Amino acid sequence: MTRDIAARRHRIILDSLERQESISVEELALSLDVSRETIRRDLKALSAEGLLAVVHGGAIRAERSEASFASRRTVNRTGKDLIATLAASMLGDGMTILLDSGTTTEAVVRALARSDRKRLVVHTTSLENARLASRLPGARVFLIGGEFDPNEDATSGTEALRAIGRLSADVSFVSVGGVDTEGRLTDYTRAGAAIRSALLNAAEQGFLMADSSKFGLVLPSRIGGDETCAGLLVDRLPPEPIAANLTRNGVRLLVS
Repeated sequence: MTRDIAARRHRIILDSLERQESISVEELALSLDVSRETIRRDLKALSAEGLLAVVHGGAIRAERSEASFASRRTVNRTGKDLIATLAASMLGDGMTILLDSGTTTEAVVRALARSDRKRLVVHTTSLENARLASRLPGARVFLIGGEFDPNEDATSGTEALRAIGRLSADVSFVSVGGVDTEGRLTDYTRAGAAIRSALLNAAEQGFLMADSSKFGLVLPSRIGGDETCAGLLVDRLPPEPIAANLTRNGVRLLVS
């Protein structure tokens, strides 16, 4: 119970820093009705995770860096492949799909290559996804323009958001950086969350994907809104209380 209460405080603190660049110990102690010493311990714990930076009298926003794309490919590959197979089974010939630059969406394209899907229209921010999708039978592939992010090997930024805003698709598959204990679907950066939210919203059905290595991971930037998500594809059911909170938030779980 104590751990859950602390986790809720941490989420509120991070939410506050999502809305404003800095916040004081005094302000947090008053709003959360706890001692200043408790808030200082909370800030120290969050700082140790790289989620904020402690300054005199409070904290400032800090974006957590993500591991390189190459290293992320090796994490829970079996789980990502299971999710990718489920995603591919949800598509029909000739459909228009949107893909972000995550390692799970890359697995989706590889799963499509093993399937018999034809004439897909694929829009993606990922150079590798575009290259792989171009080999699908009869596929038309469009690389979404924008500023190039070498860590993601993909486009991002304002121009990419504008381009996504002009798109309309049947389905989007969007990877998630973390699923916290409150059942919130998050990413490492505001820029990444914005791109993923836009892709989610641009499709008639937007699906998020999170393998089990993402369960319980607390990240600062929330992706989209629960009402825009048609479902969360997972390789196994999340543990409690994550599963219960996802359901409470209106997120439909689809287990591969």
